Amino acid sequence: MEKQKHNFKATQSLSLGSSFGTIRQEMDVELDVTVGIHDHESGYFEIYDIETGGEDWYAEGCLEFDGMDLVGYDGCFSLPDVVINKLKELGYKDEL
Repeated sequence: MEKQKHNFKATQSLSLGSSFGTIRQEMDVELDVTVGIHDHESGYFEIYDIETGGEDWYAEGCLEFDGMDLVGYDGCFSLPDVVINKLKELGYKDEL
């Protein structure tokens, strides 16, 4: 498999939480999103808000694949919908 890098703009509502509950929420945040695929086993993602260049909202992490199945990730509590949607668009199945 050839390495792939997909960069795109998206809009998503975001929330930040801790064990005490939700700390901050913002609706319709304009994001710059990158989803990269290294091979059949690994990839990565990075998202940040366009307005502040990632000062307000930023997340990155790794993706784990078993062939075309997403089997794990690391870097944030829940994988952002914009990342999941791009993976599905590319033919990956969300097995989480």
